[in-house]
Amino acid sequence: MNILKTLELTESPWIRSRRVVYENDKGQVLNWDYIERVNARSSVLIMPRFKESGDLIFIRQYRVIFDCYVIGFPAGVVLDSEDVEKCALRELTEETGYEGRVVQISPDLTLNSALIKETACCAVVELEEDATPKGQKLEPSEQIEVYRVKKDQLGAFFEQAAAKGDIIAAGLWYMLMATQYL
Repeated sequence: MNILKTLELTESPWIRSRRVVYENDKGQVLNWDYIERVNARSSVLIMPRFKESGDLIFIRQYRVIFDCYVIGFPAGVVLDSEDVEKCALRELTEETGYEGRVVQISPDLTLNSALIKETACCAVVELEEDATPKGQKLEPSEQIEVYRVKKDQLGAFFEQAAAKGDIIAAGLWYMLMATQYL
């Protein structure tokens, strides 16, 4: 593959769409459209896990592009002035009210390599068993409910959410399938 040029199609304060014109190994010139964030280098997905029980924290967040709720882990954009660990702890507190300790950070991961030019890291954050949330600090665009789910109740939790019309984030479903089939 040989990239010939990249064209900027549209831009807003948050995202831009681009088109890559490239030549494949057969000499055909092709186009590939994608989107990327403006002024952001990465994002972080946070897996809050209670230390002893292994219970997980999930959020149910209204997403305007779907006009419904999405079940997922807390997440956020890494600001220019912070590292992944600092971002993970900030976003966890803002979205859930919980505080914890980062115990692992993944390498860069792709979220959707066919559509989005963005990487993310996954941060596992350990919570004390008796931790209680101190109150969310939500942005005006955020409407988030917080759920503590026992690890042996993941399937039932996702089924109940889907029955309400919620969409389950793909990574959560992969996690459930891994626990059942690996």
